[in-house]
Amino acid sequence: MNRPSLPRSLVGAALALQMTVLHAQARGADADADTTTLDSVQVLGARRALSDFPGAVSVIDGDALRSGQRQVSLAETLVRVPGIGVLDRQNYAQDLQIQSRGFGARSTFGIRGIRLIVDGIPSSALDGQGQAANFPLGSLDRIEVLRGPLALQYGNAAGGAIVAETALDGPSGVSADGWVGSFGSHRAEVGIERAEGGEPWRWQALGSHFVTDGERPHSSAERAQLDAVAQWTPDADRRLRVVLGGLSQPYTDDPLGLTRAQWQREPHGTDPAALLFDTRKRIDNAQAGMRWDDAYAPGRAYWLGGYGIERDVVQFLAVPVVAQRAPSSAGGVIDLERRSAGAEVGHRWEFARGALAMGVEAGRLKENRRGYENFVDDGLGNVQLGVRGRLRRDEDNRVDDREAFVSGDLRLADDWNALAAVRHARIDFESRDHYIAPGNGDDSGRIDYSETAASVGVARAFASGEIFASLGHGFETPTVTELSYRPDGSAGFNDLSAATFDTAELGARWRHDDGEANVAVYRIDGDDEIVQAENRGGRASFANAGRTRREGIEAGLEGTLGERWSYVATANWLRARFTSPFSYRVVTAGVVVTRTVEAGNRVPGIPLANGYAELAWNAGSGAFDAAVELRASDRIYTDDRNTEAAPGYAQLALRLQWRVPGSGWHGFARVDNIFDRDFVGSVIVNEANERYFEPGAGRAFSVGVGWAPR
Repeated sequence: MNRPSLPRSLVGAALALQMTVLHAQARGADADADTTTLDSVQVLGARRALSDFPGAVSVIDGDALRSGQRQVSLAETLVRVPGIGVLDRQNYAQDLQIQSRGFGARSTFGIRGIRLIVDGIPSSALDGQGQAANFPLGSLDRIEVLRGPLALQYGNAAGGAIVAETALDGPSGVSADGWVGSFGSHRAEVGIERAEGGEPWRWQALGSHFVTDGERPHSSAERAQLDAVAQWTPDADRRLRVVLGGLSQPYTDDPLGLTRAQWQREPHGTDPAALLFDTRKRIDNAQAGMRWDDAYAPGRAYWLGGYGIERDVVQFLAVPVVAQRAPSSAGGVIDLERRSAGAEVGHRWEFARGALAMGVEAGRLKENRRGYENFVDDGLGNVQLGVRGRLRRDEDNRVDDREAFVSGDLRLADDWNALAAVRHARIDFESRDHYIAPGNGDDSGRIDYSETAASVGVARAFASGEIFASLGHGFETPTVTELSYRPDGSAGFNDLSAATFDTAELGARWRHDDGEANVAVYRIDGDDEIVQAENRGGRASFANAGRTRREGIEAGLEGTLGERWSYVATANWLRARFTSPFSYRVVTAGVVVTRTVEAGNRVPGIPLANGYAELAWNAGSGAFDAAVELRASDRIYTDDRNTEAAPGYAQLALRLQWRVPGSGWHGFARVDNIFDRDFVGSVIVNEANERYFEPGAGRAFSVGVGWAPR
């Protein structure tokens, strides 16, 4: 499917900047490309000063990821980032939902619309579906969150990119951490690092184990994770980096969503269907990656990289038996095996006034997907639920991805810097259906997408910060899941178009002795945005909307008040709405009906406003500090027609930390949702049975202790 809708003026501007860089003067002095200081950001093959980056970006360091935190999910710290919304489902079978400027709100599980990268290995599959559980929070040194047009340099994601990195620059030795908390929750972690200065080999390994009974009935979870990073640096110009990771999540209970009546009656309850069908999910994930960087000549460097990922998922759904017996049903058990591999090669030239990078990427994802009935019928009227039954779906899916990119940055003048990038992607989907029966047609098919993303931005520095402006055009292809089912129930691939977006932003950053601040305003016009048509019995179907528009402002502020006090505050306002009507056909009670969404309706799953604030106090000696945290959100519409909404909320948390001076001992205690407010933590968009609401957790206590080498 070829849709060459890229504005020519934008492509021309990006290419003109890159050609200017190519003809710049010979390379002058430049910062070390391997630097990992906080005031820098990754830009396709090299680090650049954050002050030179003409777009919205935030950096979270390792201390913020871990200090006083349970380190269970990204929900704990991403709330500190402007433009980012985190809806914590409190459901480890489905993972949390992360939004960037509203992108990702439609995801029924995992992360959608945001590119996730951990130590060079994508945690987003080639079709765009990502998993936040793969982030080893206990070992990461920084997370960079890119939003806006210049994040489109990463390709198939409209909401931006979250890039995590381990620096391997800590003291050698063994570390250990652990905590216990409410609802039978506990987590233990042991790490070992070898990072002696001057030695060519450095490495780090970290293992963790998390268990919870869950606050809601039928919501227990267990997760074991092991991650290792090794680096060989024979000299200052060459580096080999090897990354290994594994995650095992045995059957995790899924308490499902609730209707409004259920939530009001039992704010921390569980739908009875979850117990009847024993809804649960098992995940096993293993991955490995390697990257070689070589600065073989002054101002010249290349890199080679590759990765492989194996992911197996088994999920039991709450699909009524009568619906599973229908000829076209895929059953109530998903058995999924995914194998993917990819490679990248690129080259970067440095000049006196700028740099140019070019590269190609290629990858393949193979998926074996089977469906089974979630019951066994002995033929005598005895039906046992919650067990794997007859085969009802059997298909092989494949995704092939080939991409090429070019990126250039140019110092226009002493105070002016520009950055541009163009990326072209060819993504092919193919499915072979091996389960064909009366009433269940052949769902085999093939669909190809050829899309281009481009962005250009400029920044002007002043005495205490910079202002920036950028423009971009991006795209999102459907995922395998979004292509699997047609809303009208007919056989064959769901013939979706790739969504395209034109975006513009204007922003500023300030830095001073006592803190820093940032603000950005933006507008995003979308065409053919992929929206959820229906979510019934675990089977989600999707459709292309007409035109959409996002208009927003985001701001962040942090600093100190004297020697003892510090603060953090972020605020987001986003109006996301459909600007043209659209319709699609769905099956209701066995009848195909047309559902129409009017222009002006809000895009569901996205709050109009949300924010975070923190006020902290320290004892001055570094031995003790305390902080109070505030999280707040406006109401969230649950469906395209805006007939229902989850109410807004505000909740407070308190955290305490202590350290033993002169040793590596430390500890923390925290209380979340201090006043035990009932609130909806997340919503399931367009859930056909109106089980939209996923309750947030009530008051919870945690206390932990650890030791690390100094």
